[in-house]
Amino acid sequence: MKEERVTINILNWLESNGWKIICYDFPQSGTGVLLHPNSDENRTTKNKGGIIPDILATRNSVALFFENKDRFVLSDFEKLKEIKNLGNYSNSLNTILSDYNITSVFYGIGIPAIEKHINKSLENIDGIDFLISTLENGEVQINFDDNEVLP
Repeated sequence: MKEERVTINILNWLESNGWKIICYDFPQSGTGVLLHPNSDENRTTKNKGGIIPDILATRNSVALFFENKDRFVLSDFEKLKEIKNLGNYSNSLNTILSDYNITSVFYGIGIPAIEKHINKSLENIDGIDFLISTLENGEVQINFDDNEVLP
């Protein structure tokens, strides 16, 4: 399953469960919102060090920040752990979410519902808040939801 399908399935699932989609991105589409690092004194180009969340969604006072992949990718788990713990993109994130009265942001990964990828992901959840997987038919499974923010 391609990353685009993972993202589409999750978008549909979020919307059907009352989440408002703030922005989303498909690989190489250029449709997402670029977050700049808080410390940009070393930035020499407009996009250097920037990241683009695959999905940002809100419901009530909660925001979800998704990185989606077509398989387990350790670097995405490490990236989310860094963003969550260091808050190094908080200025851009707060600006994007400023109209939504957000009190909590949760960070997670979306992947295809393939056992080996789910198992490897579950071994690396210490830095994320949730892990969900999806089947080709659009069904979404919550594999890990530390703060019980998902439906």
